[in-house]
Amino acid sequence: MRQQDYEAGILVHQRFLEKEPENALALYHIGYAYGQIGNHLKEVFHYEKAIALGFGEHRIFFNLGMAYGELNQGKKSIRAFKKALDIDPDSADNHFGLAMAYQRNLDDKLAEEEFLKVIKIAPGHLDARLYLSILYTDMGDLQKAGNQLREILEIDPTHKTAHEFLESIEKE
Repeated sequence: MRQQDYEAGILVHQRFLEKEPENALALYHIGYAYGQIGNHLKEVFHYEKAIALGFGEHRIFFNLGMAYGELNQGKKSIRAFKKALDIDPDSADNHFGLAMAYQRNLDDKLAEEEFLKVIKIAPGHLDARLYLSILYTDMGDLQKAGNQLREILEIDPTHKTAHEFLESIEKE
């Protein structure tokens, strides 16, 4: 797994599970490996099984939320991110995941609230600022979108996407 040979990692963990079928950590690792190779159905299956066996760290719920998002199962994605936040409410990543899930589900107000929480926790979270600027653009608030893009450029003056997006907004 550390060498990013996920298929070999899956085989090693499957052999281990033959001896210890209720090892939740091994199930979590297999789920993660399946996610890395793009098999999100098997990823979810293994995460859910690990959770049922008592594995309850916030990272499994974050990963589960991401996997459900990849499977276009928005409500399940939102529930998983909320569970991750129940466990670790100060995680910028958990708030970011929830914001993205809300945005995919076209719940702009809740997405905005979560993106703003990410920025409050981690002001330098450029992805949160970028996706928030996209959200503001979609909502028709180009001033707020431009403000977020300028914040990105203050933090990283070389951010190409922010430059291009800001230029396109300023032309409108």
